[in-house]
Amino acid sequence: MQFINKAIDRTDGNQITKTYLKNIRIEDEQRYPVDYDNSFRNLPNKHDSYYKQMTKVLLKNQDNHCCYCMRRLTGDHDTTLEHIIPQAADENILSYYQQEAFPMFNNQHIKLSKVFSHEENPNLSILPHTVCYDNLVASCYGLFPIQQGESAVEDKSGHCCNNVRGNKNALPLYFLADINSILLYCTNGSIIENENSEWANEAKYLIWNTKLMWTSLVDIREMWYVLRNVDLKKIAEAGNDPISRYDLIQDNLLDADFPLKRIMDLATKFKKDKYWECFLLYDWFYSITWNTI
Repeated sequence: MQFINKAIDRTDGNQITKTYLKNIRIEDEQRYPVDYDNSFRNLPNKHDSYYKQMTKVLLKNQDNHCCYCMRRLTGDHDTTLEHIIPQAADENILSYYQQEAFPMFNNQHIKLSKVFSHEENPNLSILPHTVCYDNLVASCYGLFPIQQGESAVEDKSGHCCNNVRGNKNALPLYFLADINSILLYCTNGSIIENENSEWANEAKYLIWNTKLMWTSLVDIREMWYVLRNVDLKKIAEAGNDPISRYDLIQDNLLDADFPLKRIMDLATKFKKDKYWECFLLYDWFYSITWNTI
């Protein structure tokens, strides 16, 4: 994961929310009936909805990467908005996220949407959590190729990140500047918590609840470690020829002294176009610091 500095684009994000609230205000009742799944996604129109506007701001803020797995995103059918404080949260769940390290979630900045929606003339400096910029991050759908005979096809079920997390606890540790010392990426493709960090338990929950140890993710990260010394241009060009790609992968796996079965499994897997295309979306891992376990 990488540090996400929400302060950079907060003005633009908050403006989207406030414009949305102005659009849905019921004058006779002097309230704002927030509806993330309906009005936020469809107003002012489906082609330029507040949801799509917010997606653009969030992707810019996150350098076009998934907040969890670091897949490269475009915002075009590959991106979903993740609620840090779950949509269905109650006061007890809200309080879990209202920790000193995350001041954007305190009572002066955010309020549960179900409370906000029923108040008369609520203070608009305190925004409803389901449509609030600070409570939203861009995530992927967690889709990966699956084996089908001799080829690979796209799996329709998500295996990591937003969709599998659901309402499970996941503190936004990516809002902490020292995130790289809290979560560690290992040479075998695993992601682990730093046991010496004060956030070790929360990091463990975050990894588990978003399934960041999903098999395909582990394989992708391990392959980026194996190819870390190969020119990035050469890696990108390998997509044009499955045979040369297979040789590139196998040769570097042999140099890394991997067990023969692991070499064959990874080389066979990433020889397939769909797996390789997915692998290339994770080029963020090309230049990270790896940890040996």
